Amino acid sequence: MLVVSIGLIGWRGDKLRSPGFIDSPLSREAAFLANNVLFAVFAFVVLLGTVFPLIIEALQNRQIAVGAPFFDKLSMPIGLALLTLMAIAPVLPWRKASTETLRERLFWPAWCGVAALVASLLLGAYGLAPLLTFTLGGVSAGAAMRQVVLATRRQGWRGLVGRANGGMIVHLGVILIAVALGASNSFSKSQELSLVANVEANFSGHTFELTDVVEVRDDRSISVKALVLVDGKKIYAPAITKYTRIGMNVGTPSVRTSLTTDIYLTLEPPVRQDANEARIKVFVKPMIIWLWIGTALMAVGTVLAAFPGRRRKPTDATSAPVEVAAS
Repeated sequence: MLVVSIGLIGWRGDKLRSPGFIDSPLSREAAFLANNVLFAVFAFVVLLGTVFPLIIEALQNRQIAVGAPFFDKLSMPIGLALLTLMAIAPVLPWRKASTETLRERLFWPAWCGVAALVASLLLGAYGLAPLLTFTLGGVSAGAAMRQVVLATRRQGWRGLVGRANGGMIVHLGVILIAVALGASNSFSKSQELSLVANVEANFSGHTFELTDVVEVRDDRSISVKALVLVDGKKIYAPAITKYTRIGMNVGTPSVRTSLTTDIYLTLEPPVRQDANEARIKVFVKPMIIWLWIGTALMAVGTVLAAFPGRRRKPTDATSAPVEVAAS
């Protein structure tokens, strides 16, 4: 990909020159430029975190690990900056924007951000980074929805197709993913529970009760499953499977999915089929399913953007409206 990209730039680089220039930092073309710069920086952060351990191992013959703290520390400000751009860019006109135009176009998106902040506080959210993520997500969603509403009011259903309008649907999907990532990374909880048969345990507002430990055998493996009743409604079965041919134990989690929270259950070794107890690791992660909903919405927006939208007819000097000043 790198070689082909450099080759294309060398071959067709002259086509990248633009006859125009950026008139003002408060313009849509300036926002596009800032957006591309941020994505390039984001790509460099991922590249650095991925390749740096390999370079150290090759040059110094020692191994280091670059983990989640590195990516979280560097990617969080980039993500917040991208959300800010997504909130402002859809309302910016081309060439130059006046403060009066910005104030008018950001009115409803700003109120959407305030509503998102209030809803987050009422639901128990805390912390500067998550609250800032939810607020910017609300403003960005309001800006994208404003564009979609205006387009559909002018063009009917055709206001949902075309590069600009389909792009706003993609924006909404990206915003959902950003908010879901902010919620799941900030408010996930985990705990190891020592469950005894028919004794209820509580964690993070949920109840867990071990009903049985069963063993399942076949020609290839021996599987031990812990049957856990979650919130008194449904039984989930995290398991540990030993494959007899290779002698390897493989854990299989069991997951309860809902629109608000996912609960992951894993069975911790050692465990026996005749035991009346089991150690269960519980992970409670909010808004995980919204990652998939946001991804699906991005796919829908991409399909809508592929269809040609209605183009505005160009106007020339003879057809342009003329202002008449009354004396």
